Amino acid sequence: MRRTLLCALPLFLALTACSGADEAPAEETVEEAAVQEEARGGGEPGEEEAAEATRAARTVAEGLVAALVVSDGELACTFADESAQAAITGQGEEGQDCVEAFPAYAAGLPDAETIEVGDVTVSTDLDGDTLVAHVEMVHAEEELGSLEVREDEDGEWRATRLPGTTLGGA
Repeated sequence: MRRTLLCALPLFLALTACSGADEAPAEETVEEAAVQEEARGGGEPGEEEAAEATRAARTVAEGLVAALVVSDGELACTFADESAQAAITGQGEEGQDCVEAFPAYAAGLPDAETIEVGDVTVSTDLDGDTLVAHVEMVHAEEELGSLEVREDEDGEWRATRLPGTTLGGA
């Protein structure tokens, strides 16, 4: 009996040490995940997605500029998500909503008729899950910065950060 155990022990150890059964699937899983990530674009938006985001961001930016030109706070606030509306509200007096605070926000910007929509850059958020478009807002005399636009849960594209405000979004 003792002899059988002594003979079986090296065989058992050899089979256990050489199997590596626990390691191989983990390596395959990592490789499969890398292939899947690459197929999804690896955090970079696909060409079609980027084109759609660019069109939507340009529409939001042009709508916001048009609202500035005609001093229409109601229209402007429809292009902004809740956090961007809060940033506009922060420009006004206490207790005002986005529409009421819009004139104070607009007063802090240069003449709206000279603001142009510039280049649009599309990327993803830090998680790589959400498309984010940055639209350069161009003015000859003053640097305005960019307008940040994202798609919300309802599929609507809205400004999440506005030029001339502190961080107002996502």
